[in-house]
Amino acid sequence: MVTSFDREVECIMAKREVRRKGVPRYFEYFVKWKGLPESEGNWEKEESLWKYKDIIEAFERDRSTAATRTLLD
Repeated sequence: MVTSFDREVECIMAKREVRRKGVPRYFEYFVKWKGLPESEGNWEKEESLWKYKDIIEAFERDRSTAATRTLLD
């Protein structure tokens, strides 16, 4: 079995908030891995992607810019 730690992130494609009763909320990101098709991507907890903080920040920046463009159009 290959774990996410054996792979390298190509890009972040989506973000979701996870809420469960009795558990503090947390965020997950849908990750596209280098060298694998998008269909092989998966959801990873934010805390497990600490090594890719720059990619997460770029995703958040691009997402907020796209939202601003949509509001201004």
